[in-house]
Amino acid sequence: MDGSRDMQKTDNLAQFLDGYVVRTNPFGRNSSGERAYRRAERLVAALHILTNHVPSQEPARSEARRVSLGLLSNLLALRDEMRVSVSPAFRAVQASVRELISLVRALSTSGYISFQNAGTVIEALDELGNFLMASQRSSLSESVTFSKDDLLGVHDPVIHPTPARATSSGARFRRVSDKIRRSIKDKMSDMNGTLDRRAQAVLEILKSQGTIGIRDIASNFPEYSEKMIQRELARLIALGRVKKIGFKRWSKYSFVQ
Repeated sequence: MDGSRDMQKTDNLAQFLDGYVVRTNPFGRNSSGERAYRRAERLVAALHILTNHVPSQEPARSEARRVSLGLLSNLLALRDEMRVSVSPAFRAVQASVRELISLVRALSTSGYISFQNAGTVIEALDELGNFLMASQRSSLSESVTFSKDDLLGVHDPVIHPTPARATSSGARFRRVSDKIRRSIKDKMSDMNGTLDRRAQAVLEILKSQGTIGIRDIASNFPEYSEKMIQRELARLIALGRVKKIGFKRWSKYSFVQ
């Protein structure tokens, strides 16, 4: 099939979507929901471009556009229920994703969309569904444990009044000392081949989700930055626990059995 049939001038699509940073964020601190919505936003734009030349009387054209717009509404309704698997909003999102995959397949087999473009869109839709599932089964909550002392603070040092300058100098000294201790701890951990809780949590994500990128991994840990996760992955790669495929933003990571 001629793949140029449904080619459009999409060079400026990413530039248009990323050209202005939207400050309105209905998801609040729900970073996974915000990322899922941004992915869906791109998919909706792509579907409208691909179906732009499909005859208006073709039922699959109007249905694909209707369902794609409904996907955005369903994701907005999901913003407070990302971790609830039995949520009607979550099921509605999953159903919308699956229906869109079927509609794209139908348009492709009918000759309206090239197999190449259809495959790209279907893969992106499937990745969106997997991303939502991964956001639900994050193992971070099970990997963090508290002790009674952590909550009561029974080992907190006694703080004595000190001059302002001395307090400032002491705080800087403590910060530097803490940084050195963490560095030594990380090096000793690397030498002994042992892993801390954060590294174990990253490995659990890779075990359950397979080969994924840094953004998908970081979405499971909203309290950590991507750079922090990248450093953890680099350490796990050096220990032989994680395998890296690809370069830069196209890099993928997988668990080493």
